[in-house]
Amino acid sequence: MSLLNPKKILLIKHGSLGDIVFALEPILSIKKKFNNSVIDLVTEEKFIPFFKKIKMFDQFLIDNRAGFLSSFSLIRKIINGKYDLIIDLQNSKRTNFYHFFTKIFSRSRINGSRSFVHDRYVIPVQGKESPTQGLYNQLKLLGIEESDPDFSWLLSDKENQSIENKQIVLVIPGVSKSGRAKQWSPSKYQQLCSILESKGYYICLVGTKHDASSFQPILNGCKNIINLIDRSPPEIIYTVASKSKLIISNDTGPGHIAALSKNNTLWLALNNNVTKANLSFRQNSYLLLKDSMEDLSVNEVNDYIIKNKLLDKVE
Repeated sequence: MSLLNPKKILLIKHGSLGDIVFALEPILSIKKKFNNSVIDLVTEEKFIPFFKKIKMFDQFLIDNRAGFLSSFSLIRKIINGKYDLIIDLQNSKRTNFYHFFTKIFSRSRINGSRSFVHDRYVIPVQGKESPTQGLYNQLKLLGIEESDPDFSWLLSDKENQSIENKQIVLVIPGVSKSGRAKQWSPSKYQQLCSILESKGYYICLVGTKHDASSFQPILNGCKNIINLIDRSPPEIIYTVASKSKLIISNDTGPGHIAALSKNNTLWLALNNNVTKANLSFRQNSYLLLKDSMEDLSVNEVNDYIIKNKLLDKVE
């Protein structure tokens, strides 16, 4: 089967929520290029409900990354799947381990950036390109070009009543457990939210109950709150972001979901080349960077919003 028209394709993508979001545009470009192919996906079980919304996958192969010994069952499924083309969008040591055996025991053509693939894109030094751009460069080896995907499938009717006819600023103060160094102080978020509230804006909060300590100062200090904590899956985050005047976020997965809306997004983040590459490539992204998040003051953030007219531009 020609790679120009593969009958059966396997994609591999797991990782964090942010990793998934970075891969969405390339995944949708694959769908556009190979619209008549059967496409399966290797991913973690927790991401399957999200990926089902894209309506492009015929079958899901679960990979919860429990340990290398548990990988052999998955490797067997991949080999028995007799895929014409395997596209690795994760490009980890683990997935390279899969390719070692797949390359020996199957005729699948493998596209990726690790050693045991057929069509290899060599990733440059970190910070030279965003993860999304890197995946697009990898896919160019297959003749897949960048596209401007439609994310309307992420829109939801839920919570419309709570956000209807309101001037909303979407605030995402939480981070993952491993990302505490990337978090701006919750108390400073509260002070900023109070300023925005005094100007007539409603503060919408999204995240999980695990972010309770990040939200509590805002909940205690502000009145005009739209509280979607622990009821904000990706489709709710995207829907609210699409109707928000401004998004303010740490460098975290829910922020990347919100940024897909292409509304003004102010990132409060660490100053390094990787962060700059990861956050600056999207339309209407604004970066306020510091070597330490502790050095970023409320006045600096408020002044930045005013100077760049981040709220004026959408009013």
